[in-house]
Amino acid sequence: MTIDKKIIYYSENNKQPLDYTKTYNTSYRYLGYRDIPKIIKKYLQEGKALDYGSGTGYSTRFLSKLGFNVVGVDINQEMVQEARLQCPDLTFYYMEDRVIPFKDLSFDLVFSSFVLLEIGSQKEMVNYLVEAKRVMKGSSALFVAITGSEHLHDPSKNWLDFSTNFPENKNRISGSLVKLYHYNSHIEFSDHYWTQIDYQDCFAKAGFNIIDIKTPLGEKGEGYAWHDELVTSPFVIFVAISE
Repeated sequence: MTIDKKIIYYSENNKQPLDYTKTYNTSYRYLGYRDIPKIIKKYLQEGKALDYGSGTGYSTRFLSKLGFNVVGVDINQEMVQEARLQCPDLTFYYMEDRVIPFKDLSFDLVFSSFVLLEIGSQKEMVNYLVEAKRVMKGSSALFVAITGSEHLHDPSKNWLDFSTNFPENKNRISGSLVKLYHYNSHIEFSDHYWTQIDYQDCFAKAGFNIIDIKTPLGEKGEGYAWHDELVTSPFVIFVAISE
């Protein structure tokens, strides 16, 4: 069975959000999230957090375990319903018209996990970031985003968790549709290709100042048989504050 990741986040008609939970406890989740606690704790020790695009609740639970008072929001009602089942002790809200259902200046931390690579235009990405900025507590708040690096969909790469051998991936340009296949969950994801410069431009247009960029690499001895992850990161982590 295959599921289009774009459908998971951007369609009201997806009927299989439970399949997305099959990506939990996998090597790509480990690598993407491994450094996040240290990154966040460098700037924040506690506070109120928003999981912006919470999906089925994995990232919301992650933030809760770090000690944050966290709520999750998503634009897909089925994903919100599944998150409530997966994490009954946490709170999730549906985002109608892509508007976060909270007042301005509400959160110390806004966290975005694998959402930016699903956005199909720079204008939409800027709008997404501007909405995040609206609910942040000014320049004292932190925005942290994990997304795909410009190498993630490269068909020449040999990743532990993914196959990227799709014709769409051969001639990638900014905004183009790309695909990857996740071995463990048997899910085929459709995303959009963006370069690091593209992301940085969108952050700047949304009024953010990027204060750190991380590209996590796999390390020997971690219990995973990393391939190209040892020398090239499939992910990029942006840390930003409001200007």
